[in-house]
Amino acid sequence: MEVSSRDMEKYLANPSLRISAGPDWEHLAVRTRLEPANCRYLRIPATPDPWLVLTTGGGPRKTEVRNRRGWSSAFSGPGNLALTSPGKSTEIRWDRGDGSGIETIHVCIDAALFHRFAAENFECDPARIEIIDGFAQHDHLISSIVNSLGDQLRNPERAGRLFVDSAAQMLVAQILRKYCAFPLGLPNRQAGLSARKLRFVRDFVDAGLAGKLTLEDLAASIHMSAYHFARTFKATTGETPHAYVTRLRVERAQELLRTSSSSMPAIARRVGFSSKSHFAAVFLRLTGLSPHRFRGATRCDENDTEM
Repeated sequence: MEVSSRDMEKYLANPSLRISAGPDWEHLAVRTRLEPANCRYLRIPATPDPWLVLTTGGGPRKTEVRNRRGWSSAFSGPGNLALTSPGKSTEIRWDRGDGSGIETIHVCIDAALFHRFAAENFECDPARIEIIDGFAQHDHLISSIVNSLGDQLRNPERAGRLFVDSAAQMLVAQILRKYCAFPLGLPNRQAGLSARKLRFVRDFVDAGLAGKLTLEDLAASIHMSAYHFARTFKATTGETPHAYVTRLRVERAQELLRTSSSSMPAIARRVGFSSKSHFAAVFLRLTGLSPHRFRGATRCDENDTEM
């Protein structure tokens, strides 16, 4: 029996603290959790999606996972990563010993994205892909990405579709490169984006700044795969697509603050922010001023010039 990643919640040891929801999380199901200190036995049905579990807090614990040869054990703690391949159920038990809980972040990656990524970027048949399971791995790249996703989930107003899309692409690339049963390597594509293609991307972003821009949409505007686009775009411009779009949104907001009398919520909506508070936090981070102070300063400058 397989269950969807969204339905996995009822098979876990206890309720999650937070669960991702909404269109920004289309390609990922993310949960932040406090696991019980001890679990005598837990069986989680298979899911069609690759499943990652990163331990982020709590002391070391003995973890045992059942396979065809019986129970395998390892000590795991903060920074350890567990990986379960698509279509495989999990039988697990653990004991921390001191009775205190264990902080984890669970990430399930949409199978459709996983297979499409493999076909587009590794030029292989997705049906041939076999992922090697592990439950006490160390992977600094995946840990960093998963921790960032957990931070986004704990601060919903900071979540952004482009960031989550990019994180999903990087996770798939790392899993295929490092945990595949047979060697895979990304094609060597060193050429950067031409000025013409960069102009196309800029025009596409300008036209859609008020809406939900996705990594797939940006890539499709110049006929590239999402992952290749993200890598090539950063190599060419020095910015990730997410950082680039965020900067353009703030620049457009600055223009509106200087030239219009629109309210802050209206400006936030016009430049694609989910809320006034999210807009204000990002604006302050990039400019050093709150939107209100920026508007006041620019109006003062105009008055001084007129005098």
